[in-house]
Amino acid sequence: MTTIRAVCFDAFGTVVEITDRRNPFKIVSEHQYHQIALWAMTRPIGIRHLANQLDIRLSEAEILHWQAEVEAECASVKLRPKMRSIWNALKQARLKIAVCSNLAAPYAQPLMEALPATPDSLVMSFQFGLMKPHKDIYSIVASQLGLRLSQILFVGDRLEDDIVGPTAAGASAMPIGEFETAFGSRPSIFAPPHIVRFFEQFAAATAG
Repeated sequence: MTTIRAVCFDAFGTVVEITDRRNPFKIVSEHQYHQIALWAMTRPIGIRHLANQLDIRLSEAEILHWQAEVEAECASVKLRPKMRSIWNALKQARLKIAVCSNLAAPYAQPLMEALPATPDSLVMSFQFGLMKPHKDIYSIVASQLGLRLSQILFVGDRLEDDIVGPTAAGASAMPIGEFETAFGSRPSIFAPPHIVRFFEQFAAATAG
């Protein structure tokens, strides 16, 4: 019988949000966006180093502008509504909490500062050279938590990265909107029995 012992959240759009979105990687080079984003999210490098590595020909003023746009986004990172109470309730229920994110290095510190507390597992793509939905990144989360993938519920806002990917790897998954609804009342009637049981146990553990 499957028992959920941990919840792994996506970061941006799930636990935190950027309130002043600039899309700096698209501003620099629309036609190279995917290559730039891939490098930024799979290597622990800053903006200037990234431009040098990809031979992006920018003036000093353009590099400084790029850095300023990234810094503006980083400065606007905020915890999403409801997430503090959800986080605290999970901890009260003695469940482990993980965060797994496709993330560029400059956003790591703002993310950490916005979280309610240090998670039991933090897996950021730039540290491991892997991006969701690669199956191995979900296994890293499980390894850090000391659990099987089947014992972890992944929650996020992107279908392929946060739902399809972890499900294919052997975990359970649900969209953040559905998770928040279930947290406030009860899961959908279409939810698998072990997810229904998880929320019932969770509610019992936090009652009163």
